[in-house]
Amino acid sequence: MPTIEDLEANIDLRHQQVTQLLELTGQQEAAIEGGHMNELMRLLSVKQRLIEAFVQASNQFKADFETFAERPSVSAVHRQKNEHCNTLHAELMQREAACQSKLESSRDEIASDLVRGEGAKRAAAGYGQMGSQSRPRGGGLDLSQ
Repeated sequence: MPTIEDLEANIDLRHQQVTQLLELTGQQEAAIEGGHMNELMRLLSVKQRLIEAFVQASNQFKADFETFAERPSVSAVHRQKNEHCNTLHAELMQREAACQSKLESSRDEIASDLVRGEGAKRAAAGYGQMGSQSRPRGGGLDLSQ
């Protein structure tokens, strides 16, 4: 049976985790802005493990909370910390959505650039083929008369 101390320890853990996730999200935003995809992939890998731990801690908190017959009376400090954790989580979700939107926009721009680049390559190749064909000199007119 979980205790109030267990709930408070879980609140502390979740607060620490969501704070770390926000710090990593700041680094993620900078990597996206700078176009540093290798760094972005590294950060996402680190974040994935932390997100999994945060979800597990959140699920454990919910399960522990529900074992109490009445609402458990955690300290005022932990109640505020839990509310702050929820606020930080909402901020994290908003920033993650913005990162995803930025990446999708960047992907679409790159795809558009590639399509334009392919069209330009085909046009250049077409002009190159025209220039390499031998053209008759002087046209096809008989000027002997």
